[in-house]
Amino acid sequence: MAAQTSTTTAAGASLALPVAIPAVGCVAILLGILGGGAVSAPPAYGCAGGGAAQTVAGLRLDAEQMGNAATITSVAASLRLPAYASTVALATAYQESRLINSTAQSDHDSEGLFQQRVSIYTAAVASNPVRATTAFLTRLVQVPGWQAIPLTTAAAAVQRPREDLRDAYAQWEPLAQQLTALLWPTAAATTAGAPVSVACPPDRPLAGPSADNVAGTTTVPSGLVITGTAKGRAAVRFALAQLGKPYVFGAAGPDAYDCSGLTTAAWASVGVALPHWTVSQSQAGTPVGIGNAVGGDLVFIPGSDGTAQAPGHVGMVVGYVARADGPHLYLLQAPMTGVPVELTEVSQWSGQIVTVRHIA
Repeated sequence: MAAQTSTTTAAGASLALPVAIPAVGCVAILLGILGGGAVSAPPAYGCAGGGAAQTVAGLRLDAEQMGNAATITSVAASLRLPAYASTVALATAYQESRLINSTAQSDHDSEGLFQQRVSIYTAAVASNPVRATTAFLTRLVQVPGWQAIPLTTAAAAVQRPREDLRDAYAQWEPLAQQLTALLWPTAAATTAGAPVSVACPPDRPLAGPSADNVAGTTTVPSGLVITGTAKGRAAVRFALAQLGKPYVFGAAGPDAYDCSGLTTAAWASVGVALPHWTVSQSQAGTPVGIGNAVGGDLVFIPGSDGTAQAPGHVGMVVGYVARADGPHLYLLQAPMTGVPVELTEVSQWSGQIVTVRHIA
């Protein structure tokens, strides 16, 4: 581990820090797909792929439907998920929208390919094919045994339809299988080497038996000592400059973040690429004990939708404040919809931490 030093801040100090994120490896692509700005178009497909009307499994799909099918397959491939994830997503999208990306709200406030509730996912996610697919796959991979249980069971676990519609996805499995067989080779080849980039679940408070995980402050506390390596301290300073910015599912800056988007952007600012997926980040770097954690280290808890093996929430250690009863360790997090980026005492996560990772 590199040598570590520390920096002390004044109460409520305004840190004049750069906000530009350098393009490191695939980070620029990743932020384009999931960030708050323009969304990157999916890869172009040739005559055997999406974008041209075709008959698949006896059904005539027009150019729009084939293009959306190609997008779904491309996103699944870019996340390094197995081809079966594309099959589940395609069957689900065909049942929900016939692969038509409609922004006309139906069934309360549902929109888009997966008919996702705007009140849960936001319109920016539900109506955007790339973000909507990413949101669906984020939840799919957290369904226990999703690759082994029937496709319709896995789809229903994510979509939560009426009880009489839970088996409706099964009828489109042959179509989805053939679409995947048609589109996957091009999608996988086009996105080879792309990082995993699934974001954190957005819609419920973090689970925890012993503390208030979203309690925090958007002001730097007096006497905060920023610890860590040179890169770690720089990543922390970038993260501190984001205090108070809103949580948006799938966002990785510069105007909003989700939990893994914030840690991805902070480390990208110092030239270290991390996947935009909490589970993958929990396997990055080297493990350390929370008692030895320093600025820039990542702390993981299950959150509302995760497990100890696949944690659903991440925060970044920033340093400590010395008090009469000893040092109080702080982390920075993007907690959930409605709660901005904030500083939280690590003690609030007591009893829930499943791993801590030192990145650089």
